[in-house]
Amino acid sequence: MEAVLFYLVPVFCGIAFLASLVIYLRPPVELHFRVFSFYLLYDTISQAYGEYQALHKNNTILYSNLTAIVSFCFYIYLIRVIIRSPKAKRILLYCLVAFPLISAIFLLQNSGFQTITYSLGCLLIVGACIYYFWELFQSKNYINLAREPAFWICSGLLFNYTCLFPEYGLVNFISTDRAVIRVLLVVLDFVGILLYLSFTIAFLCRLKPRNST
Repeated sequence: MEAVLFYLVPVFCGIAFLASLVIYLRPPVELHFRVFSFYLLYDTISQAYGEYQALHKNNTILYSNLTAIVSFCFYIYLIRVIIRSPKAKRILLYCLVAFPLISAIFLLQNSGFQTITYSLGCLLIVGACIYYFWELFQSKNYINLAREPAFWICSGLLFNYTCLFPEYGLVNFISTDRAVIRVLLVVLDFVGILLYLSFTIAFLCRLKPRNST
C-alpha cells in the first residue's frame, strides 16, 4: 500500500497539471494561472523523481530541502497575487525575498533536513491563507465559492500545511520507530493527494457549463 500511495502523489499532481491546461480553452489567461500550470508540470516531475529515489533507499534530504524552498516561494507568490490588500502584498513580497535567503543560510550550516525553515514556510503559508479567508469573509460582494479558484487553492494549501507543520516541523525530534514513520508517511501521502485534488477543482471550476437551447 505504501508503494502505491508513493506513486499516487505524483499521479494526482499530474492530473492537476492536465486540469490546468483547460485555462487555455478560454483566453486570455491570467499570468499567475499560466505560471501555476508550469509549476505543476515541474512539481509532477519533481515528485516522481523524489518518490522513486526514496523507494530505492537513496538519500533525498538535500533534494527535499531544495524542492521545499521552491514550493514555499511559489505558493507565497501565488497567495500574494490572490489577496487584495496592498499592505499584505508588500509583506508577502518581503517574505518572498527573505525566505530563500534564510533557507540558504541554514542549508549551508546544516546538511540535514531543515525543520526550522520548513516550519517557518508552513507558518507563512497558513498565515497567508487565513488572511485570504479573512478578506473573503469581509467582502461585501457575493462570491460563488464553488466556482472561485482562489478558494479551492487556499483551502488545499491551508489544510495541507496545517497537517505538515506538526509532522515535518518535529521530524528530528519524534520517535524513529519504523512503524511510526510508515504511518506518518501514509498520512502525508493522503494529505498530498487532497492538495492536488483541490488544485484540480480550482482549474476545473473555471469552466462554465453551456446553457442548453
